[in-house]
Amino acid sequence: MLKNSSVSCLVLIIAGIFIASNLYTMLPIQNILAHQFTISIEQASLASFCFIFCYAVGLLYFGSLADRFGERPVILTGMLVLSILTFTISFVDSFKLFLGARSIQGFLAASFAPAAFSYIFRYFQGKIQTVSIALINTGFLFAGVFGQILSAYFVYSFSLQTLFYAFSTFYFISFALLFLTLMKDKTNHSTKKSLTTIVTLIRHPSLKKLYITAFFLLFTVMAFYGSLELFLLKDTLNFPISLQTFRLISLIGIIPAFFANALVEKFQAKSVLISSLLMMTVGFLLSLISLNEWTILFASIFMIASTSLTIPMVILLIGKHAPSTKRARAISVYSFTLLIGASVGSLFAALLPFYFVLVGVAILFIALAILIRFVHEKTT
Repeated sequence: MLKNSSVSCLVLIIAGIFIASNLYTMLPIQNILAHQFTISIEQASLASFCFIFCYAVGLLYFGSLADRFGERPVILTGMLVLSILTFTISFVDSFKLFLGARSIQGFLAASFAPAAFSYIFRYFQGKIQTVSIALINTGFLFAGVFGQILSAYFVYSFSLQTLFYAFSTFYFISFALLFLTLMKDKTNHSTKKSLTTIVTLIRHPSLKKLYITAFFLLFTVMAFYGSLELFLLKDTLNFPISLQTFRLISLIGIIPAFFANALVEKFQAKSVLISSLLMMTVGFLLSLISLNEWTILFASIFMIASTSLTIPMVILLIGKHAPSTKRARAISVYSFTLLIGASVGSLFAALLPFYFVLVGVAILFIALAILIRFVHEKTT
């Protein structure tokens, strides 16, 4: 069996990309879903909502299981069952059953993230730990575009069913590679009640501040892109590129994530987090001064850059502040908060004008940077 930590890290990154991609696969094919099941576009959007909502709920459940039974069994069982279920979705011919299957799929997909991050804290140390966290989260950001491109390719080139065949195969290959690379765990795990543990974690002074910050990370991404699309539909601004190309260019912002370890070693995670939060505000300043296609693109790149550093720093600090026997649950609470923020952000996008989103986020992230200054330093 392959036990090298670098190999395990690579496998976890790849698996994480395919897990996170499923959050976005329905976005570019809603018209296909509407035609396939004879429903409206509005009803088709439920395919994404059901997956994301159940994914968020599942994060809490599987974080608890990982603390009780170990990370390896949770990751492997979840990935195998997810592969089988994803394959069976291709045979569903009723939209209600499709939504039910997507809900279960989202719930099972949540078995990966909290257990994977807990595994990294347990078995990886120093540089490899920081790099793993940064790259997995970079993979999650990359999946936002990759999942849509992959989905559009399979569905428009072949069929809707092919999309589920492909993802079922990806998940089974991930299961096999994870089976070969993940260490077997002989640790005695916590058996405390989940709800009591979650309440304790939320009430922890430093963790509370980190969870508040986590809520607004994907909230901002969803609100920005959602309100931008509505803004472009209603405004006469001549955008020179497609939104898909716009998103691809914005991925330049993931580059800072590759330097996360060097930044942490030189400045410490808390300082990097504060700086990356302020980076969001800096990125939006030009758009606030002059709103045009280039300042919007600049804001998007800085938003992705800020998020690509902020997310791994938040996870790193949660891992340091949470008790070692509760790390999976602490990270699952973080992941749940992150996804709930994304859901709320998508709702706000339809309610708030784009310029108001820019102003609100610029002010909000200054406040978050101030809040993080009161997180206690902890190096072990």
